[in-house]
Amino acid sequence: MTRRTGRTVCLVALLLSLLSACAQKQYGAGPTNAFADVAMPGVAVQGNPSAADRYVAVTHRLTLRVPSAEIEAVQRQHMAECAKLGCSILATSIDRSNEGRIHAHASVRIKPESFEAFAAALAAPPAQIIMNAQSSEDLAAPILDDERRLAAKTMLRDRLTALLRDQSPKSAADLVAIEKELAQAQANVESITAHHDNLRARTDMVRVEVAYLGAASLLGGADLTPIHQAIRAVGETAVSSVAALITTIVAIVPWLPVIALIWWLARRGLRRWRSRKVPG
Repeated sequence: MTRRTGRTVCLVALLLSLLSACAQKQYGAGPTNAFADVAMPGVAVQGNPSAADRYVAVTHRLTLRVPSAEIEAVQRQHMAECAKLGCSILATSIDRSNEGRIHAHASVRIKPESFEAFAAALAAPPAQIIMNAQSSEDLAAPILDDERRLAAKTMLRDRLTALLRDQSPKSAADLVAIEKELAQAQANVESITAHHDNLRARTDMVRVEVAYLGAASLLGGADLTPIHQAIRAVGETAVSSVAALITTIVAIVPWLPVIALIWWLARRGLRRWRSRKVPG
């Protein structure tokens, strides 16, 4: 190995060691340091909890039984209570397609510390909770990936901005290329930021899905919905029959003159045929 080759190898090794030290200083010595200053709101921290617990999106699914006649009023009351607790209402719906069995649905996001108060409001009469399920989704990988990509794209954007502001002589082609790359970098930063904020909203808030099942009105403890549906079916059948009759009449009326002419010609021909058979 020549003296020049040895110097080159030493220089490369020195650069690699400096880059490694900078990376450790920026991102931490290990995976634990990357999570050190991030905590999921609403989760009690005892000692040093695992990093994955801090990036969990929690969803509660509750099914309520409510008298059908009161579903709309109860849902409106629940959404008003939700607004008081500072939650975000994502969607609400009411389905009246099945007479006597109205259904409704609501989807909200609420702070973890306010969930218990909201659940208590949902359980207040006349509503009755008949199903309560909870699920969790670990979002640590996509959140950390967004943070790493955002750091890299932000650094690239800053470098391109500094290069564009540099007063050193540049050709028009160079300026156009720099501005194009800067615009692309800025678009990437905004896209990654929006995705990251959406993921953080899912971990910072608790999602609550509420299904309202309409309870049928009872008479003496008996559900009269089947009788009501049968009576309604009879009425619909009668209306359909009358409609079919009207359609048939309307279709036949234009052909009445033709039918009358054919009938007259047929009778006339029959009479002539009979007169020929009678002996003179």
